Amino acid sequence: MSFFLWAYTVGQVLPWSVMLAGLADRAWLLSGSVVVSTLVGLLLPALVITWIADGPEGLRRLWRRAVKMRVGLAWYAAAFLLVPALVLAVGVLLGGTPSDRSAGFLLAALGPHLLLPLVITFVLINWWEEVAWMGFVQARLQDWRGPLLAALIVAPLFALQHSALVAGQGVLAAAVLMVVLTVLAVPFRIAVGWVYNRTGSLFLVGLVHAIGNATTGGDGINAGYLRHLYPGNNNVTMAHLLAMFLLGLLVLLVTRGRLLEAGTPEPQERSPRDAATAHGTKDQS
Repeated sequence: MSFFLWAYTVGQVLPWSVMLAGLADRAWLLSGSVVVSTLVGLLLPALVITWIADGPEGLRRLWRRAVKMRVGLAWYAAAFLLVPALVLAVGVLLGGTPSDRSAGFLLAALGPHLLLPLVITFVLINWWEEVAWMGFVQARLQDWRGPLLAALIVAPLFALQHSALVAGQGVLAAAVLMVVLTVLAVPFRIAVGWVYNRTGSLFLVGLVHAIGNATTGGDGINAGYLRHLYPGNNNVTMAHLLAMFLLGLLVLLVTRGRLLEAGTPEPQERSPRDAATAHGTKDQS
């Protein structure tokens, strides 16, 4: 509870202030507020509470999962090829054929409009965002209630973190947008939960998250790949959300809702205190 109280108050002050002040068009200011919100509003309470609840060793375990990069080339291939390919396919369905389809144009855009936004959003935002949401919140919840229910619980909480996006909208429009974000967040949390349970790597989870963002919208300053291909077309901005929605549904069907590594038993129902203790001692990766 302390994590959420901090995340939705202190953590949201800057993004909401920028949006309500009508400064969202100043990309550097909005992006900077998101970085501060992530580091101070999410990562900081996750680290502090982990240290209080699990001690220095629990904090070290969380850090080892955060920097775990050795997960196999197939996982990186899926992250760098499958995810952007799916996002781009959805983007084409939403936006039609881009006006410039020349190989030179498409290839030249990869550096400034895919790789650069990927590095920026991963290093400054999505890596630490998933250390908090996946490594701290969802991982503990799944020890208590199982991975599928954990993803269902985290989805609306994760969507609420992005509530500043609806600032300035009418009440009805804001409510509808938040419902849509929550629905789309459910398969996304299912997909990243499965990736985490199969690899134990928060580094990879953050990378998958960042690749989807970079392929679509970019880092807030540098336009993402689809934004560059379809300037002024707001339809394609939903491509990464819909792509991860489809990917999450596929994971759900293939794993039949287990979302666990093969051979891993389903968690038994436990109290929150027991679950926190189990999570603190279980992961030695």
